[in-house]
Amino acid sequence: MKLTRILPLALPLALGLALPTGAAFACSACGCNLDTDEQTAGNPNASGWSVDERVDYVNQNHQMQGGKDASPQDPSQNEVQNNTSTIFYTTTLDYQSQDAWGVNLAVPFEYRTHSTSNDGQDWAFSKSSWNALSDIKLLGRYDVSGERRFNILGGLKLPTGYTSEHFRTGTTDQVVDPGLQPGTGTYDLLLGLNQNGQFTDKLGWFAQEMWQRPLTEHNNFAEGQKLNASVGVRYAINETFTPQFQFNAQNRWRDHGENSDRANSGGQVIYASPGLFINVTDSTALYGFVQVPVYQRVGGLELVPDYSASVGVKFHF
Repeated sequence: MKLTRILPLALPLALGLALPTGAAFACSACGCNLDTDEQTAGNPNASGWSVDERVDYVNQNHQMQGGKDASPQDPSQNEVQNNTSTIFYTTTLDYQSQDAWGVNLAVPFEYRTHSTSNDGQDWAFSKSSWNALSDIKLLGRYDVSGERRFNILGGLKLPTGYTSEHFRTGTTDQVVDPGLQPGTGTYDLLLGLNQNGQFTDKLGWFAQEMWQRPLTEHNNFAEGQKLNASVGVRYAINETFTPQFQFNAQNRWRDHGENSDRANSGGQVIYASPGLFINVTDSTALYGFVQVPVYQRVGGLELVPDYSASVGVKFHF
């Protein structure tokens, strides 16, 4: 397989990483752009239904400002985020027709704890936690290669998540920041591409790029648009074990609206993500990944994770 076959995605990836930075790293910046699509497990031609059950763990406990470490209580800030820990539970239902089209429905739940300090309360400590439905994504795809090797993607993120969570301790009358709520309250447009191929019988490659842009505002808030990109290789040791290595990147613009924390939003991140698929049966696979940041730059004073972890199981019918 010639490297020129990767250019339709490699070039947009490079351009995407060069775009201006913007918006804060909510937990969606980590883990969620990891590619665990069916074709990355080495099965790009399978038709029918599949179900993916996945858990992502992200602990944002590392303060950064720009590209450097920052003090957890910068005196220039009125509010400082102390910690945001999130476990995402995502059920994904996928259908691939016998011909060129397919559809994908992702239903995420999240368990999140978040703490913050406010100098208006003498650095009073406030904490929130919830277990709630987040925003559902519906995505369609169409194969333009005739071989299920190159897909155009398009769909919507729906405003299904709750947007009015309050702090449970401390300033209990205060609503949690919009960027940390289970949902954003907005419809978002999703557009993307994915591509996969083989260097040899055992060694394959894959790439995906997805652009997400809010179409509306909710409560005078909208997340910044995002450009996610993944590129990686997989090696089929045998019918059971397929190790994989990815780079995952996100460029996110600043949030906007009167209720956004625009100054402390935005950035770019690149993760190195080693992982392993284990084919338990012909129709069932287990997988696990660790994401480690190799580059992070934020737009303000923001929390980032030192690593994130993902595990899941995929069933094909």
